[in-house]
Amino acid sequence: MPKQSTSLICKTISFLIVFIAPVSAKDAMVDFEKEIKPIFAKYCGHCHGPEAMEAGLRTDDATTSLDVLESSKKWKKILEMLEFGAMPPEGEEKLTVEERAKVVGYLESTLYDIDCKEVKDPGRVTIRRLNRLEYNNTIRDLLGLDLDLASGFPSDDVGEGFDNIGDVLTLPPLLFEKYMDAAERVASSAILDFDPEAPPSKKVPQADLKLKGAAQRGSQIVFASVGEAGWISDLRFEGVYRIKVMAGATQAGDDVAKLVLYADGRKLKEYPVANEPTNLKPVVHSIKLAPGNHAFQLRFEKDFYDPKNADPKKRDRNLYVGDVFVEGPIDLNRDQLPDVHKRFVTAYPSDETSVTVAATKVLQPFISRAFRRLVTAEETAPYASLVDLAVSRGERYEQGLQVALSAVLVSPQFLFRIERSAEPDNPKKVVELNDYQLASRLSYFIWSSTPDDDLLALAYDGRLSKPEILRGQVKRMLADPRSQGLVDGFANQWLNLRNLEDVTPDPNVFPSFNDELKVAMQRETELFFKTVMDDDLPVTAFLTGKFTWVNEQLASHYGIDGVSGEEFQRVSLNDTQRAGVITQGSILTLTSNPNRTSPVKRGKWIMENILGTAPPDPPADVPEIEAAKESLPDASFREQLELHRESPVCASCHRSMDPLGFGFENFDAVGRWRTKDGEFEIDASGKLPEGGDFAGPMELIEILEKQKAQFADSLARKMLVFALGRGLEYYDECVIKEITTEMEKQEYRFSSLVLGIVTSDAFLQRRGEGKKK
Repeated sequence: MPKQSTSLICKTISFLIVFIAPVSAKDAMVDFEKEIKPIFAKYCGHCHGPEAMEAGLRTDDATTSLDVLESSKKWKKILEMLEFGAMPPEGEEKLTVEERAKVVGYLESTLYDIDCKEVKDPGRVTIRRLNRLEYNNTIRDLLGLDLDLASGFPSDDVGEGFDNIGDVLTLPPLLFEKYMDAAERVASSAILDFDPEAPPSKKVPQADLKLKGAAQRGSQIVFASVGEAGWISDLRFEGVYRIKVMAGATQAGDDVAKLVLYADGRKLKEYPVANEPTNLKPVVHSIKLAPGNHAFQLRFEKDFYDPKNADPKKRDRNLYVGDVFVEGPIDLNRDQLPDVHKRFVTAYPSDETSVTVAATKVLQPFISRAFRRLVTAEETAPYASLVDLAVSRGERYEQGLQVALSAVLVSPQFLFRIERSAEPDNPKKVVELNDYQLASRLSYFIWSSTPDDDLLALAYDGRLSKPEILRGQVKRMLADPRSQGLVDGFANQWLNLRNLEDVTPDPNVFPSFNDELKVAMQRETELFFKTVMDDDLPVTAFLTGKFTWVNEQLASHYGIDGVSGEEFQRVSLNDTQRAGVITQGSILTLTSNPNRTSPVKRGKWIMENILGTAPPDPPADVPEIEAAKESLPDASFREQLELHRESPVCASCHRSMDPLGFGFENFDAVGRWRTKDGEFEIDASGKLPEGGDFAGPMELIEILEKQKAQFADSLARKMLVFALGRGLEYYDECVIKEITTEMEKQEYRFSSLVLGIVTSDAFLQRRGEGKKK
């Protein structure tokens, strides 16, 4: 039988047969080796055997139901393709109705009807590196520094739809170099190199000097005529600063060359410069300044040129400037040091206290917080010895602490979330997480950040894992502003909002669309998610919520009156055709093409993110929609798309996707309401394959809301993946059932989803590496 380019996995029957002969997952027990494997060998082996392995899939490598379970991800994909009727391509032999019923029934029963009394497996999680969001948030919450250093890191790899999956979070050499640079930046920002007798001195890089009428010549700036050199310094403290300029000059006329200093547009003083350019000397000016950015200028204002002077040294008055320094504050004392410094540096060496003892007192509590567990004095000793070594070599104590802090921040115990356990290589050994490990799982799930002092204190006391305390902490954490981490980490990836940055609608078609509107769209969806979380609304509000958040620009885009200003305001959507996230500009725009809507993309997005039934990828040789346009140039876009999907190769998937997308055709490619597409009236009606007629977006949303159990199941699966940092396996079906059952009892409140995950065995336990035998 010839191979077809469109074959991804074996299709057992057409989409029509799928709906003619529905099967139950409760079919009688089937012998895989004798009854199922021969069917795959007959219909699928030529494309998905040891030689072909199209799409990297084999259907001949399982001999028992246990083999199917242990490769459940692959077999679930095969089942989806069978249920969609997506393969094999036209021309291939089809299964009989009875064969199809047997295979689909067997796979549904094997993969989803798990005996939860027999299957007790919490799974294992690969050691997890902090991703970029977690790194930034962790530095912020450890030290109070919001530096956004991770924006300069390489992008994190994504697995299972999220960027916190342990199996894909590698540590390439470039990233480690970035970690080292970031650690030094954090250390210098957190700990001021303070010496009352030698105030801080910062050299202004010559590249930062903005020149007007002056020129760079080697290591000097030459003012051959009137000109200036300016820069901006960001000062951390209030106090007296010294501006020190290394300067020299050549002379002409009766006056001596002068260097004029300005600060923030105000003239400070003129300084005569009598020394030669070959012998630069400091010009020093002291000034009291407040914290913040200050603009400084060095000016040469009085040029003189006398080419006929008998003395060659007095023919041309020029100014020469070398290094420029900003020193200070020279009157700083320890009481004026920033809070982050005072919180960190809690002890100083003295006649009675050695450097090592003082450093240990400073470092041990911090390292415990950084490593997210109790750290002993013995573990702290290597870091304290770095401080002692620096001081013994003539560095200041604070400089030594900077070195130690940098070392902590590049330690694997900081950069990775390590869960130690007994018998780590024994897959049959299931252990409860200790309270410190639980604190980390909890905080990185809800906050995308490190555990706070409350969590660590409960972990120290061994009380965090007690059910009532654990539930109380979950509610506290959801109410904390740091729960924004769940918005930034989970919501942005679940709803694909990060893809919005790469979307660029055609400016010729949508001239009013700009970057500010794109940012507003994403902010709307983030605020909507946070409202559902903060108000503990039912998760069905993601489908039906009749409110949203807009600023003036976004409100105008939607045609909503009464909103002014850049601040976002909560508004009612009653008496509008909008509800939930699907009708928000962010989702509608990222599921469109640059110049038109895409019902296919919108339908696919709903299937993947709302219903949890991702359609298979299209075959490689599917004809483009442009072919339908050429054959029906005067037809509406809907008619052209319907012609496009007449191909049997396309029909099976499009039968489910397209109606979902067409239901939102009243919204254009940037989310504005419309009733016409050019000269054609919008037809937003349809019928879903599983039943349900609708006319317009609100009726379709009503149908989706009735499938809330399916939506809750889909959302629970995605959030469990995010919480655990791994993909789901067959044994996680029991966890999903427990979570969704409790959600139904609690009217699908958002907190019931989070609590269901946190109190599950998958979250509270782990087992050793490897597969159970």
